Amino acid sequence: MDWENRLKALLGTFPKEAMQYATANVEAVRSVVAGKGPDSPKVDSHAGARMVCNIASAHIPAFVQASLNGEDRPYKNGYDLKKFRLGDPPPGEALKTREKVDRALPVPPGNAPDNIYFGAVEINGAGIRFYGDVCLVLKEGAVTQETTILDRNSYDLVRSPIRERIEVPSAGMTREEALHAEAKEIAGNWGQDLSPIAAIKVLTAITRRDRRLTTGAISDGVLSDEDYIEILRCGSFRTDQLQEARHNAAEAAQDALLSDRWHVGPCPSHESLVWQEQRRRAEEFLRCANVTVRIVTTSGRVRS
Repeated sequence: MDWENRLKALLGTFPKEAMQYATANVEAVRSVVAGKGPDSPKVDSHAGARMVCNIASAHIPAFVQASLNGEDRPYKNGYDLKKFRLGDPPPGEALKTREKVDRALPVPPGNAPDNIYFGAVEINGAGIRFYGDVCLVLKEGAVTQETTILDRNSYDLVRSPIRERIEVPSAGMTREEALHAEAKEIAGNWGQDLSPIAAIKVLTAITRRDRRLTTGAISDGVLSDEDYIEILRCGSFRTDQLQEARHNAAEAAQDALLSDRWHVGPCPSHESLVWQEQRRRAEEFLRCANVTVRIVTTSGRVRS
């Protein structure tokens, strides 16, 4: 069953009186993902779904410098950082969780796990704070139509309840085959499947109701906390492939508070001042590489 059919099946579960709003909200999700407003057929070149990667501000200078130096892999994954290994582990050692999951992911032929760079689908927010305070937003077109996406975090493949299904696979399947099968069930591609996957995620995350979904509600539904649509991009990226970098409004407010306390007290902690300086340097390096830095104050539409 493809993702469009899965979406149709989900719509079929709505009561008759809620079906019209559910159908309209699906079209609203498609428009937001494509970069259109709720009442406009025009596509805003700076709006719509994008791939984002969060990175700690402390690592931004190295990323920018590697980009400007023309290095092959300016943005690093776990394999670039030597956290994970290709191939079988040495005798007596087990595969790490990331290595186990990566072996199962349905990526295009010829791409080993060390060439896969993970990101999330974002609309208007600042990505996933857990992974870093700076959200790097890739330009439209930086993700090809054939790029594999997953409707959830790939680590869910080794968490309950999928983990239990893999531990006791269907007859005639090995655990490894079961893991591959589960990964295929949650996979699609950017060009064909992003809209229905996003619509399914939003409709199942938001209580059924007889109201139209706003751009902000759709944005929050596509990426909520650490619940996101995952992107498996083949190849690293540079600063010239970024549309912008985003900070969460809470980070900006914290920096302003620290500056105020530095002058009027109470004196902020050393650790908080270090983080403030790292964020300042990160923005300085990004601007030197002609990357726009923006503070996200809302996930909804704003007038410029």
